[in-house]
Amino acid sequence: MACLDWLLANGADPELTGAWPPARAIIVAAFMGRPECVQRLRKAGAKVDGFAAAALGERKLVEKVLRERPDFVQERDRGGLTALQCAAGSEIAPAGTVEIARLLIEAGADVSVRTKSWNNEVDAVYFAVRSFNNGIFELLLDHGADPHGALTSSVWAKRYDFAESALAHGAKPDLAVADGQPLLNNLVRWGQMQQMFWLLARGASANLPDNRNWWTAVHQAASRGSVRMTRALLDAGGDLKRRDKDGRTPRDVAIRMSREKMLALLAPATGATA
Repeated sequence: MACLDWLLANGADPELTGAWPPARAIIVAAFMGRPECVQRLRKAGAKVDGFAAAALGERKLVEKVLRERPDFVQERDRGGLTALQCAAGSEIAPAGTVEIARLLIEAGADVSVRTKSWNNEVDAVYFAVRSFNNGIFELLLDHGADPHGALTSSVWAKRYDFAESALAHGAKPDLAVADGQPLLNNLVRWGQMQQMFWLLARGASANLPDNRNWWTAVHQAASRGSVRMTRALLDAGGDLKRRDKDGRTPRDVAIRMSREKMLALLAPATGATA
């Protein structure tokens, strides 16, 4: 807080964008759940327009903007966020932002529109998961948001209550994708063991190949050298004989990556060992 006060006192422009996706400081403060920062920014001249109002739960201002500009629901703020995304990502006034999200959706807001973040694109569901706003999460799914994408966002955030809701809305573990990989494979790739076990318990297949190397989750675990992950995948039906696009089995991958401790576990597989 002292740093913010110092910056504002020394002429920092509260309208500049930062973070990922880029957003104005007052919206970032709402996303962080920092009402005291919001108040300081307002005093320093931060503009409270329709986007900021959506993040702050100020329904009357959002209604006014919609009356004046019905196409506002399709517009984007300077950093690329839509008003619906601003409402979904806010940790301030959760009940108010749910009602604003409902208002925007009824006015024609696209629940699936995506915004460029650091190295991927994110939607309103992603923001609702990150802000722990179950009301907006459910609202988005009820109005056509992709349940598979919702499952991916929820599992990665370890919001298993949200993930169960995504399943109830029709999400299938084997249709959930992260970074171009089946969700299970991606979790294994990054060593997310808790989420991997959760997804396996809900029927995710250990044998789905990715589109790049045709690696299954078992190939991915072998490359990491994770005995525990590999055992769990094999217990869930992982196939040691599956080959990637270069003809390598998980055991071949382990050899290539010098994962010697994996070789006994992967012994049933056969194939090139180059």
